[in-house]
Amino acid sequence: MIRFLSPGFAWALIAPAAVPVLYLLRRRFLPRQVPSVFLWQRSVRDYAANRPFQRLMKNLLLPLQLLAVLALALALMRPAVPGGTAGHTVLIFDVSGSMQTETAGKTRLETAKEEAAKLIQSLPAGERITVLTAGDQAERLVFSADREEAEKAVASVTCGRGGADISRALTLADAVAREEEHGASAVIFSDAARPEDLKYRGNALTLSIINSGRGEENRAVYLLTAEKGRAWARVANFGGDCTVTLRCEADGALCDAKELTIPAGETAGVGFTVPDDAVRVKVSLRERDALATDDSAETAVRYAAARKAAVLSDSVFLESALRVRPDLTVLRTEAEALASTEADLYVLGTSPLILTRRLPEGGYDPGADSFGGISWEEVKTVEVKTVQEATASGNPSAEITEDPLTAGLTLKNVYFRSWRPLEGGTAAVSLNGETVIARTEDTVVLGFDPHDTNLPLKYDFPVLIQNILDLLIPEETAAEEDAALMPLAESDVRSVAPDDNPAGERSGSEQGRDLTGILLGLFLLLAAAEMGVSRYVS
Repeated sequence: MIRFLSPGFAWALIAPAAVPVLYLLRRRFLPRQVPSVFLWQRSVRDYAANRPFQRLMKNLLLPLQLLAVLALALALMRPAVPGGTAGHTVLIFDVSGSMQTETAGKTRLETAKEEAAKLIQSLPAGERITVLTAGDQAERLVFSADREEAEKAVASVTCGRGGADISRALTLADAVAREEEHGASAVIFSDAARPEDLKYRGNALTLSIINSGRGEENRAVYLLTAEKGRAWARVANFGGDCTVTLRCEADGALCDAKELTIPAGETAGVGFTVPDDAVRVKVSLRERDALATDDSAETAVRYAAARKAAVLSDSVFLESALRVRPDLTVLRTEAEALASTEADLYVLGTSPLILTRRLPEGGYDPGADSFGGISWEEVKTVEVKTVQEATASGNPSAEITEDPLTAGLTLKNVYFRSWRPLEGGTAAVSLNGETVIARTEDTVVLGFDPHDTNLPLKYDFPVLIQNILDLLIPEETAAEEDAALMPLAESDVRSVAPDDNPAGERSGSEQGRDLTGILLGLFLLLAAAEMGVSRYVS
């Protein structure tokens, strides 16, 4: 049974009716004097042929023209003959922040949409199409749609500011494939998807990856905090050495501007002066780069309420990091006096280092192997003394999980001499797959002594402590908080992953044939025949 892939062009079927109307309404010639009566016979014949609303005369051109216009009208409706078992194609779009990267005035998402449109047009007749987006959450736009619906869904895809959970989208696609007798094909449109990174272990899907765009240099404002009279921003440079200008606005009015020089591949921070009564602060880069979305950050100004932190461990680095919060008073105490010490935050132990806002009812036991739902194992040690030795010995580098604790962290060139693997809670940082920083609702555990790492010498340490304080004892703000900043990994757009199986080997049987090309060829043949006949008749 013939079906039409573009039924919206059915209005074109009225075109053949216009051909005989044009014959009926052919104009009459104006009267003219002729030099000889020899031409009268021909003039009378032409006059009769062009008289309006006359009876149609036998004319070979008329059926040829009718057939040509009808063939063109049907070609616009794209008829197809389905065959075999209908297949299913799932289109998965990466809608992470990096897909907004521009190259030559076109974003990676726009390029991906163009590739998807070509793919949809090339699919065989009768193919069912599902469109999914992979952002912070996987979302289904259309299910088992035809080409026209799928094209509209693809056109409506937009990017967010977060990452892309492609693995979850593949889980949805796998559910679709398992309902099909011959499985389904899934095509991922992204800029960084690699087969080895996808957590898909099923066999119902035939996977293809089309990564769009090209690598570009980029700078990003990835951290911003503000309190009464002050604001701090940090900028990452994913490119060569550069000097950038940052503008600071308080409640929409420019209040400060600074120039900042950033080495290639590094980060740098800068402070601003803001009015004491400011409610919101925005910091933005003046220079344009490949990804505009991360060129600015906005936050509410925090105001201080007196807080106390009771600290058992003796660490200059830790106390200095805690005092970054002006509202926080650090109190040193002893284990015996801990139960009678009233504080908003308690800092316990060394390895592991525990930060909690609640003490257990039985008190703190330094010899225990668990606290607040998080437990730890024996110490693992790597015998190195310098960073050079750590690098040469393959000292494990930290693996960061996207989490409020890791916002703004890079942990670049951070090395660990010893650590305790943690279990329980939510993992934030791992070494060789073993969790070393974990959290619960009211407790954060660092499975290492900061003195056994070079972390306190890095900018990441005060950022980590600030994140812990924001999680456990957040400051109040003068306005509602904004959405989270773009993850730093999304701002690194210096490379694009290669395609994988872009041709998309199809599963299932052949799905019939599109007759559009045949009708267009018939139209051209009839048009050529009409031209030849018109010359012969004339």
